[in-house]
Amino acid sequence: MTLMMQLFASLGLLAALAGTPAAALTYYSEQNLPFNGVDEQGRSSGFSIELLRLMWQELGQEEAPIQFLPWSKAWYLLTQQPDAVLLTTAHTLPRSHHLQWVCPISRSRIVLMARADHLPRIRHRADLLTLKIGAMQADVGEQLLLNRGMPPAQLMTVPRMDLVVRQLLLARTDLVAGNETMLRYQIRQLGYEPRQFVTVAVLAEQDNCFAFNPAVDPAEVALLQQALDRVRQGPAFQALQARYEDMLNLSTHERLPEIE
Repeated sequence: MTLMMQLFASLGLLAALAGTPAAALTYYSEQNLPFNGVDEQGRSSGFSIELLRLMWQELGQEEAPIQFLPWSKAWYLLTQQPDAVLLTTAHTLPRSHHLQWVCPISRSRIVLMARADHLPRIRHRADLLTLKIGAMQADVGEQLLLNRGMPPAQLMTVPRMDLVVRQLLLARTDLVAGNETMLRYQIRQLGYEPRQFVTVAVLAEQDNCFAFNPAVDPAEVALLQQALDRVRQGPAFQALQARYEDMLNLSTHERLPEIE
């Protein structure tokens, strides 16, 4: 094949991919605002979902339906269903080689949080071994703790992030693990004072991404990555960040112990 023929073939492939409807993929999400969820009007909303809509617009694709499920169910379908996409997913090292990724949506800290009136001293992994820690089922907080050797019997997992916060308030756990922005957003939504909770240690800092089943066509994933890169350089993305600024910038900024 001549160089010119290869060029035309490549252009033809890109054109075909650009015309592929977004519905060719099956999108899953959890209910976990401010990143993604269903708002009070019953409409899919959140920073990640609005960013995804901008990406579809960039590609000239129609908006696809998003199915909202408990995180553990959505995560299972991502790993089993060959056309599945899951948002918003933390890009961790143990996960990185098992999925395909479009990154970044945003960047977050995965933390350990305690009640202000009950502050365990956390400096090293060994300090966790006598504590009960709450987390969302199959969430990054739970997975990071298990990867660091935390005994499963000491983890109290629940299906939603608001329940993670509630069990800490009820003193059923000493700490909770999860995305700091999501935890603090749930604290505000539940009507509690932010000062009632203190971030005591960091498990990881990483990108939040769109995760794809390994069987999804890599060319299609690459096309969405290119769309994300272009959108992030444009004014619509800057406007989106400005609208969500107060909700996304909920992390504390002090230097904290890192539990590795």
